[in-house]
Amino acid sequence: MNLHIEGAPPTCRFSNSSTHQHQTLHHYQNIFFLNAKYLTTSFTTSLTTFSIMQAWHHHPPGGTEKLKIVNVDIPEIADDEVLVRVHAAGLIWMELYWDLYKKADGTYKTPIPGEDYSGVIAKVGSKVPIERGLEVGTEVMVFVTKAFSSDRSTDGGMAEYAKAHHSKMIRKPQNVSHVEAASVPLAALTAWQGLFDHAKLRAGQTLLVAGGSGPTALWAIQMGKMVGARVIATAASEPSFKLLKSLGVDQVINYKEVTLDSAVENVDVVFNCVGDETTKQALKVVSEDGIIVNIVDTTVGDLTKESVRDSFRKPGFRKQDGRTVVFFIVDMNVEQLTKIGDLLDEGKLKAVIGSVYDFNDAVEGFKQGETGRAHGKIVVKGPGL
Repeated sequence: MNLHIEGAPPTCRFSNSSTHQHQTLHHYQNIFFLNAKYLTTSFTTSLTTFSIMQAWHHHPPGGTEKLKIVNVDIPEIADDEVLVRVHAAGLIWMELYWDLYKKADGTYKTPIPGEDYSGVIAKVGSKVPIERGLEVGTEVMVFVTKAFSSDRSTDGGMAEYAKAHHSKMIRKPQNVSHVEAASVPLAALTAWQGLFDHAKLRAGQTLLVAGGSGPTALWAIQMGKMVGARVIATAASEPSFKLLKSLGVDQVINYKEVTLDSAVENVDVVFNCVGDETTKQALKVVSEDGIIVNIVDTTVGDLTKESVRDSFRKPGFRKQDGRTVVFFIVDMNVEQLTKIGDLLDEGKLKAVIGSVYDFNDAVEGFKQGETGRAHGKIVVKGPGL
């Protein structure tokens, strides 16, 4: 009895003859090993053989309707840069409305969105210091701020590959996934620098976090509890209340029902993730020697101008109604992000993920961000992951 294999040459038939079976098996083994060798060679040389990748491009001005998936060249790196195969990228919905992409001639850059991402190193420049521990195959998390002027590319991580100067990344914490790692740098560094560099928060003080369920606010809450502060947070929905209580918040204020000054007083530090109207309320509840830390502030100048943003490489302190108010723009700090990574590995901090979207569904992630209903960071996976 012979069994014909559909699509095989006429001579390739299985027979109940042991000799024929052995010869046929040997034939297919040879084909398999030849193909396996070819595939291995192809994968290891793919970066040099293929130079095209998938990426999201934003074509401002405009919102989600101006987002497109495009095929572009894999970035070429300088000697002090690193190329990363992106596994996940943090989403910043308001980035679509930033004016920093407008050029002097009135036209716009077409950026790849995102500032923080996580992935695996694919290529390392020849002048990257060995002591950084950044090698091909190393898992990293990256933060490239777009706020400040730079001669380097500030394209983000919503692409198959992304490049950055070696000082913009650290090794990924071992106990977190790539999705979790992608949610960390921007939001966690903002909270760390606001609370510890500028407000000098310490044990026994009272911390009020306005906009408590946002990604940066959730880090501020955890860091406040970590150092022994009493933490108060504002929110307006049952899911938010539940989340905040799970993080140990001592008092939750429903901002739709009460004003701040009717609920609290003599607050040492206000961490304001909301904006100007909350600053006005916070001035009534912060103590005389307390401080309001704003990460959103339209009163500090025209932040669409590069020169104004660059002026906040150092925080801007001012007095308002006799109280201290500070506005700052976060920047990468390897030492601080490494410390945050250690705390994640130790279980003293945790990443709170609001939603995760496949690469092709990133537009839906931006739309969710615009609703303000994400409880934590929105993350987009890399292509094909």
